[in-house]
Parts: sequence; structure tokens; C-alpha cells
Amino acid sequence: MSSNPDFDRWYAARKVRILLMPTHRLETFGNTIVNYHMLSELEDHPGKIRVREGRLEAHRPLVITPDFGQITTEGIGEQAKAYLQFLKEHADDLRILRYGYHLKSDNFSEQIVTDSLAAVTERVKRAVVASGDVSAAVLQGIDEPWDVAIVELWRREVGRSAGKNIRELNERGELF
Repeated sequence: MSSNPDFDRWYAARKVRILLMPTHRLETFGNTIVNYHMLSELEDHPGKIRVREGRLEAHRPLVITPDFGQITTEGIGEQAKAYLQFLKEHADDLRILRYGYHLKSDNFSEQIVTDSLAAVTERVKRAVVASGDVSAAVLQGIDEPWDVAIVELWRREVGRSAGKNIRELNERGELF
């Protein structure tokens, strides 16, 4: 780690390799569990691999809409007021999804294995596939700050799932 936490954080996020994504995307109408298997080589200890396992709990995405009825204006020009009126008239088009998650530590475990990163990674991937766990992810990253990789996994899962979630919410009439 460097003496600059911002650099460490961005470096860790850029170094994440997601090797196996969950088969299922995040649920639209319920919570989703993502079981992660995070592998990292110990700095200054080649052949020592840390395997962390835990889970993310994703909460149902919430639809957020701006409340234009609560906006008052003072000291703004006619063009700004006209634009605000346009936004009020098109409020249904301004909905977004908000995702929440919780890093669970109650199912967290960690072990150090002596072998090459490639060999340990292959064993973990095979075990996850053989388990049939459709909510499992396997990723590689740096050892510290390792948990940045978990947040990056979450960010990518939200991006991967948002389209399906929007379609399903729209089909049920809960979006527009």
C-alpha cells in the first residue's frame, strides 16, 4: 500500500478481475445474496494466496422519483421556470433505481493457501461451478485494500442487472 489512500483505492478497483459472475442477476422484487470468493496473492510472499469468502446481500431496487410538487421558486428567471415546468410535465421519465446492499461478515472466512495464484484460482472456480451455486462469484484482486474489489463486484452486478430490473418493474407498472 502507498501512503495515498485515494491511489490505493483506485488501484485496487482497477486491478479487480471478475472470473466468474453469478448466473442470476439481482432480483427485481426481492433481496439477492451474492456469495463471493476473493483471491489475492500476499504482497512480498509469492506462492501465498489468501482466499476470502463472504456474501453480499442486495436489497430490492427502489424507484426514486423527483417530487416536483415540493419545489418552490424564488429569484429564478422565466426560462428556468419554464424548464422546471417541463420537468414537472415529464416527471415519469425521470425515475431512477437505487440499489442497496449490505456486506455480511457473519459468513466471512479467510484462509491462506500455498500454491500459484493460477492453480488456486482454477481449483476455486471448479469447486464453485461444481457446487451449482448460481449466486456465486469468483474474483481476483490485490490483498489490501481487498474489500474495494467487493464494492467493484457490486457495482458491476448493478450495471448488469439494471436493464432486467427496469423491464420487470415496467411490466408490473411499478416504474412508469
